[in-house]
Order: sequence, then C-alpha cells, then structure tokens
Amino acid sequence: MAHLIHIVEDDAAVRDSLELFLESHGFDVETFGSGRELLDAAPSRCSCLILDVNLPGETGFELLERLRRSGQRAPAIFMSGRPGPDTRTRATRANAVAFFDKPVPPKELLAAVKSATGHMP
Repeated sequence: MAHLIHIVEDDAAVRDSLELFLESHGFDVETFGSGRELLDAAPSRCSCLILDVNLPGETGFELLERLRRSGQRAPAIFMSGRPGPDTRTRATRANAVAFFDKPVPPKELLAAVKSATGHMP
C-alpha cells in the first residue's frame, strides 16, 4: 500500500507538479489549495504533510498547529517562496522534517518524503 501524502499549496502549478512528481515515485497524493480546503475535506490519516508557509487565511504553521490539536501526527515538510527571517526557525520548532525554499529541489524533496514516511513507497 502506497503512503498517502497531503499537499497544501495555493499555487495550482506548484501543487500539480508536486503531485505528479510524487505519484511518479509511487506515493498516493491528495492536494488542497488552502488549509480550509484540507479541513473541509475531513482528511483521512496521511503519512506526510507538505505545507506551504504562506497560505490564504492561515499560515502553514497555524494549519499544522490546528491539525496537531485534532490528533493528526503525520510528519510535516514546509516550503516557501517568500521565507521570512524566522521561517526556518519556526519550521524547526514545529519539528518539520525539512524546509525548502521554492522552487523545491525534487531530489531533496523525495529524500525528505521518504524519510518522513519511514521507508520506500
């Protein structure tokens, strides 16, 4: 059974490219354009979350805090096209597996997802 990855990214082109890339490496992927979309979908348990930091409505960090309070314990990977001075520190404090500046380097993302899921898909 393939690992399920949830991607929350407001840029459709980035979201679609990440989805296709991870699916081509054997992962099941569900994508969402905002944290609200993810929460409204009443998501099933996933193996890994990939979260954009700068989302409409709430940040990726705020979304992760909300998911943690609801019992979601999947490892998180953060990415940002406009990281602020404390973004990496916040990702570290959130126990993120990785933090990437956009554009996200594919090989490094794949390694982070494999690390987060514990083994090969």
